Amino acid sequence: MKPKLIESSAMKPLVTYTRILVPLDGSKLSEQALPYAEALAKALGCRIELLRVFEPASHEMAVLAHGRYTHQVDAGLPGKALAYLDEVRQTLEGLGVEVSCTVGGGPPASRIINEAEKEPGTLVAMSTHGRSGISRWVLGSVTDKVFRATATPLLIVRSRVDEEHFGGLGLERVVVPLDGSPLAEQSLPHVVALARGLSLSALLVRVSDRHEDAPSRTYLSEVADSLREQGLTSVEEMVLDGNPAEAITAVARGAPRNLVVMTTHGRSGVRRWVLGSVTDHMVRHSWDPVLVIRSAR
Repeated sequence: MKPKLIESSAMKPLVTYTRILVPLDGSKLSEQALPYAEALAKALGCRIELLRVFEPASHEMAVLAHGRYTHQVDAGLPGKALAYLDEVRQTLEGLGVEVSCTVGGGPPASRIINEAEKEPGTLVAMSTHGRSGISRWVLGSVTDKVFRATATPLLIVRSRVDEEHFGGLGLERVVVPLDGSPLAEQSLPHVVALARGLSLSALLVRVSDRHEDAPSRTYLSEVADSLREQGLTSVEEMVLDGNPAEAITAVARGAPRNLVVMTTHGRSGVRRWVLGSVTDHMVRHSWDPVLVIRSAR
């Protein structure tokens, strides 16, 4: 039986993105999410919204700002934030897509989540890394908080400290980890939209015990057939054994230019691997961008 979420053979994506929200903190590292936002916006015909969140100035900041009071420092933050975003916006001119700028104050993670949920069809694109000791909010705790709390699709890009803004990503393949559950299959409509829009091949991956190899291959074959019916011309299947998180990460690292798409949720007590620890491992250890879809029960 075909997975319920992709039974239709209609030749149109089951997921439509209308906006890509890109939170930036003013650093070149945070801007490494921009090329992915550019590629997705052009391929999917959606707009880009740049977001800068500023927190109220502390007393220490005010002292450093030549003795000005905190309210004086705060008054200048929106203008500086908007000026920065406008500079970034100008670098995106010529894409043929709409680019807007939004600034706001408050706790960054909460503000990002609230902004994302204002408009259906939003995808958030953020950068992160696994190192400690870097103070920029977007590169650690904020991305982690958004990852664990947002209900909006979230593209997480691992930043590289030796690179600035770059283009020509050349994504070639979408890697889709599945565990056989309907919850994991909730990533598939997103896979259809992205693979068709970006002309990507698809690799379906399932990790199972050796005695379950045959059922796993049958399951992946059925999923692959359903994807082909929806216009994906290149779909491969791969059954792995071993630790799921490590096995899937190794597959993704085995070839460059991947986009990993998988589901997760923030609840505890769910034993299906794809809905928690494996997604977390991929986000923290994959060299590839990972699109995380919050599953709906």
